[in-house]
Amino acid sequence: MTDLQRLRQATEDDVERALKGANFTGWPSDDAALLEFFNRMLDVIAGEGAGEDE
Repeated sequence: MTDLQRLRQATEDDVERALKGANFTGWPSDDAALLEFFNRMLDVIAGEGAGEDE
């Protein structure tokens, strides 16, 4: 499975992991926070930084 396929099949747990280490609280509410969230989702899906928040 490619990273793109894995991103399209992201689960709520993946979203929670991405939000957990974000520099903003709650849901991203501006462009900078949305970009950070997107990058964090890519990290979660690609496995980069795995376990850094655990």
